[in-house]
Amino acid sequence: MRYSTDGMANVDDEQNPTLRVIVGGLPRTGTTSMTKALQILLNGPVFDGGSASYTGDANTQRRMLELAQHCPMRTLVDRAFVQYRLAELTQGCVASSDQPGCYFLEELLQLYPEAKVICTVRERDSWWASYSALWQGIQDLYPWSWLSPSLRRFCIFSYEFWKRVPQAVGIPQCEPWPLLNQEKLYEAHAEYVQRVVPPDQLYFFNVRDGWEPLCKILNVPVPNEPFPHAFPRSWLQEGKIALIAGLKRRFAVLMGLVGLLIGVTVYAGNRYLQKLVK
Repeated sequence: MRYSTDGMANVDDEQNPTLRVIVGGLPRTGTTSMTKALQILLNGPVFDGGSASYTGDANTQRRMLELAQHCPMRTLVDRAFVQYRLAELTQGCVASSDQPGCYFLEELLQLYPEAKVICTVRERDSWWASYSALWQGIQDLYPWSWLSPSLRRFCIFSYEFWKRVPQAVGIPQCEPWPLLNQEKLYEAHAEYVQRVVPPDQLYFFNVRDGWEPLCKILNVPVPNEPFPHAFPRSWLQEGKIALIAGLKRRFAVLMGLVGLLIGVTVYAGNRYLQKLVK
């Protein structure tokens, strides 16, 4: 990694960056399905930031947390670090999907100026219901997250990275919760995308439309397999319930071990006192 004269991080020429597509749509607009589709069509890895923040290894999660710590970007140091970290996270990938990339479109285009930006879209009310379920899940999981370091990092990233969102899309700074603070996000993000992406590089796509329009955008053949549809809204509720149940079981085991330890300690103490009395 090196920096240009304006202080921005660039990918070295010898690295021959291969990122061809930036999925610019909001979370819960089919970005997980797009990740799987692009892996098939472009035959390479896709950096899915939403999945990485949740299921990524500890090192990846920590890198994303460090990225969030430089949001909102206020200084040249913030800007340079964000460019560096985005390049690091997407190096060797054929595409980027979900957040953080969907809120760093200008920065990613500076790294990959030839990339196509495909903004995934969804019927607004359907998106809001699914997006609300996502944030409600984060709210419900956070009190239990101390039992899982990975889940804790995901929750913290979700809250901390929100600091970038108002800055990117041009709404007043606010906390992510209550959800009323995000009510205008869909419209503001649409304006942001059209404002920062050159028209000849911008495409809109609904995953419900399947392979044909996406393959036309990418100028690739239509594969002979069903279009992947992943991570439906129903999973959010089911997955949250199952995860909380697992964490409660972990808590019960932990409390049992604590109780056992206390019991052994009291017993050992009583035995020691009895010996002293004798």
